[in-house]
Amino acid sequence: MLLVCVHSVRAADFAGSVQGVVRSASGQALPGAYVKLIHPERRLTFMVISQAQGRYTVNNLPPGQYTVQGIGNGFQSKPAPVDLTAGRPATADVSLTEKQGAVVPNGWVRTPGRVSGNELDSELPPPNLPEGDGKQIVQAKCPQCHYLHRLTQMRWTRDNWEKKLAWMRERIHENPARAVDWTDQENKILLDYLAKNFSNTTPKFDPNGRLSRTLLKGDAARYIAVDFEAPNPDAAFHDLTVDPGGVAWANQLNVYALAKFDPKTFTFTQVPPPAGGTKPGTLAHMGPPARGAGDSIWMAEIGANRRWLQFDTRTMEFTSYPVPPTLKGNISGNTMVADPNGKMVWTTAGTRIVGLNIQTKQFVAYDIPSWVETKKNPNAYGLDVAGDGTVWFAEREVNKMGRLDPATGKIDEFPTPGVDIPRRMGTDWDGNLWVGFHKTGKLVKIDHQTAKMTFYQPPTENSGAYHVVADPKRKVIWLTEQTADKIARFDPKTETWTEFSLPIVESDARRIELDPSNPNRIWWAGDTSSHLGYIEVLDK
Repeated sequence: MLLVCVHSVRAADFAGSVQGVVRSASGQALPGAYVKLIHPERRLTFMVISQAQGRYTVNNLPPGQYTVQGIGNGFQSKPAPVDLTAGRPATADVSLTEKQGAVVPNGWVRTPGRVSGNELDSELPPPNLPEGDGKQIVQAKCPQCHYLHRLTQMRWTRDNWEKKLAWMRERIHENPARAVDWTDQENKILLDYLAKNFSNTTPKFDPNGRLSRTLLKGDAARYIAVDFEAPNPDAAFHDLTVDPGGVAWANQLNVYALAKFDPKTFTFTQVPPPAGGTKPGTLAHMGPPARGAGDSIWMAEIGANRRWLQFDTRTMEFTSYPVPPTLKGNISGNTMVADPNGKMVWTTAGTRIVGLNIQTKQFVAYDIPSWVETKKNPNAYGLDVAGDGTVWFAEREVNKMGRLDPATGKIDEFPTPGVDIPRRMGTDWDGNLWVGFHKTGKLVKIDHQTAKMTFYQPPTENSGAYHVVADPKRKVIWLTEQTADKIARFDPKTETWTEFSLPIVESDARRIELDPSNPNRIWWAGDTSSHLGYIEVLDK
């Protein structure tokens, strides 16, 4: 029997365990079925795969009231309670007597079947909005700045909708030529309408809707998954990084604090940044974090304080790097990376690439040629440093890859074959780039010397290939399949794939990162779900 341990490498703080057998309705033992253990109080879900004779065991669990459910072969068990007392094992056999929940087609957030993200909203007809007071105001005012599809994908509390509306009006007042504000009375109607129809309490898809309908075999059955739901449903964990001790740190798009999740204790805390020269505006937040040298994490502050921050995860102290007044325009974007040479930190920033020399504290910015030539925002997105020190980035709005030579400031651009929507990338052990093409669902290798692109197709169609990281020790590539709720492993030598499902539907897993303290563990963060977690591959 395989013992599946939630923390198989370092010592855990808990000694609880649950074991049992998964059987079909006829009593047949089922290896290769999912087993979920849900701890509502701690907002945790543990998912393992049954092994030989249908047996499963999960160790190192915190005590408390759990719900257990088995899923496999198109069937599932009724959720059953399990009371786990500290230090005492519990037994929970499950029988898959009910049909598995309805299939949820792969797709962008709240829109199953549509794989592309918001960058292609312009190609779609307007969504059908719910009837009611406020609909006409939404249709008249909101398209001034964005397409209505973005609004319909949100699931926020009333409090966060109120903040969002205030934030939008602040932006309008900053640039009155861009849009016309709405009245205070219209604002009240808008708030009621949005909070009613696009609330965090809106019914969700079946949580098992994207789990496999067939029993898992081989390497696909040798992993565990841990999922944590934020206590604040509006948090929006867009990105995360992992410190040398294996603790995850995430930025929150709707909270002015860095989030910390410790997998040893399953505790969640928040660390606000130090006060800046200006009071933070509505919905100010930290930008995507990036692991730097030693115990450091880098991030930009998104808001009134134009600064980058270096955070020491050991001393819990911040160091501020103010952006000089002479550097106008965006100073942050969707990805930040610390150069392995230890000298620079880089970020995408919409129409340009921005860097910071750590030693001199000097910022540099390089405009992207396609922006200079057309004045169309290329929306520079993912970014990483190649083996030769050049900085590569994805231009998702214009379907190009860019390459910056930091020594000269020269940027070369390389078109992708079509409407591919390149997202995020990682550098492998040979210094080459690997990129997720989101729209076409391809994993793409780019030779950093010749810019030649080689394409690989994941087993799952319409998977929403998103972010890539390379494991130099095992020489494998990891890919987020964002619209399929999976994380995939690809072996370039054998060109073989293994896919691992996440415990919930619409996890919206975007950024992934290898755990430096545990080479078998891959972390992920979900923006619109406000969940984060990891999968851990079990050695043979």
